[in-house]
Amino acid sequence: MSSKRIVIVLCIVFVLAPLFFFVGLHYLLDRMKVRLLCKTDHQALLEACNELSKQAAKGNLKPGKYEVLRDPDPESTRFPRPILDLRPRYIYIDENDSGRVMIEMTGALELHFGVLAYTEDYKAPFKSFEYGDKELIPRLWYYDDGYRDNPEYDKKIETLIQKGK
Repeated sequence: MSSKRIVIVLCIVFVLAPLFFFVGLHYLLDRMKVRLLCKTDHQALLEACNELSKQAAKGNLKPGKYEVLRDPDPESTRFPRPILDLRPRYIYIDENDSGRVMIEMTGALELHFGVLAYTEDYKAPFKSFEYGDKELIPRLWYYDDGYRDNPEYDKKIETLIQKGK
């Protein structure tokens, strides 16, 4: 193969490889969002999160961050099945006994999303506190970095939900 063809092939590879990576990453993230938003029993997930809050309040579980996906924390293997079935990146149990649990699905490339679960007696820390971006059921909120800069982002999420049903 001539050096000119090699240069052309390399240029094509360096242009197309990032494009394929970006498209593949968004496809994977959308599938994860559909699993969370459409294929998950939200009531069972809320109850599982509330169980973690109760365990932390009783002192049976330390508040803080628990890795689940990579290098799992040994404690996380005992978490309720509705949480583990999501295959989240990590679980965060609030350290101030607030009764909030965060399930972070991914934190890659500023593409954070997941759910925030609140107990019945949760008290908002300040008047304009935002629970999340989209309420799935009472006390269970979806959050997504896509909402930050795009006022039309909820349309994308609604489209994903409709396709995922």
